[in-house]
Amino acid sequence: MSRNLSNHHDVIVFDSNETALEKARIHGMKTVNSIDQVAKETSTIITMLPGDVAINAVMEELIRHLREKSESSTIIDCSTISPTTSRYWNEVFHTEGHLYVDAPVSGGVKGAEHASLTFMVGVGHEDLVKNQNIRPILECMGSKVIPCGGPGAGSVIKLCNNLALATQMIGICEAMNLGTTLGVDPITLANVMNISTAKSWSCEMNNPHPAVAAMSNSPASMDYNGGFGTKLMLKDLRLATSAGSEVNVALPLGSTAKELYELANARGLGNKDFGVMLQYLSGK
Repeated sequence: MSRNLSNHHDVIVFDSNETALEKARIHGMKTVNSIDQVAKETSTIITMLPGDVAINAVMEELIRHLREKSESSTIIDCSTISPTTSRYWNEVFHTEGHLYVDAPVSGGVKGAEHASLTFMVGVGHEDLVKNQNIRPILECMGSKVIPCGGPGAGSVIKLCNNLALATQMIGICEAMNLGTTLGVDPITLANVMNISTAKSWSCEMNNPHPAVAAMSNSPASMDYNGGFGTKLMLKDLRLATSAGSEVNVALPLGSTAKELYELANARGLGNKDFGVMLQYLSGK
């Protein structure tokens, strides 16, 4: 993702993680030591942070520094956060004369590495066309840029996607666990499911069984390393169930999935790909 973006644009990188900065330098990108420098040296800022607390802290600092500039800036936030938080910062930046759009992503680590991410952008189609600097930048990192409506809509759609994905993965884990415990070959089971009605991304592309995952080098074949972390899925489920509570929408499967990922995280599996739920359910 970064290499593709840097091939088309001058990229300035700031991260609190020195390892991330070193990777950026290896790919020829300029690194800086503060949010202040980012605000001063570019008018288009892309953020991707782990949650609402981090977003609020960074955006509060960023807006202070942007007040010192005469030109307007565009902030593209690719974090998965609460729609309420996205809408709040959209209003704050708009009041200050800047453009803030929520643009969370789907596609995982492989999508980032191959610049094939899907961006769910919280603007309408006409606004995406009008703001001509957004789509070309995102297309350097992804294969699909989808206008989702208005402010916060991208965040809503991302949470709904991950809500469905979490429950889908648990269903695949339960089926793989049951089938192998009853003595069938996991590869045969997965192959049948993938040409039948259980076919899904969780079964075909990110199958949680190590033997099946070895065929595609997906995370389960690498001790569940390198994928979408359990603690990140848990964060998204917390956001989704909280949003459901705010609007009185019942999410019985989502709530159960959240409880299961809470337990897996408490077991010390938070940094493993969320398909590690298979190991948790099988007592390993």
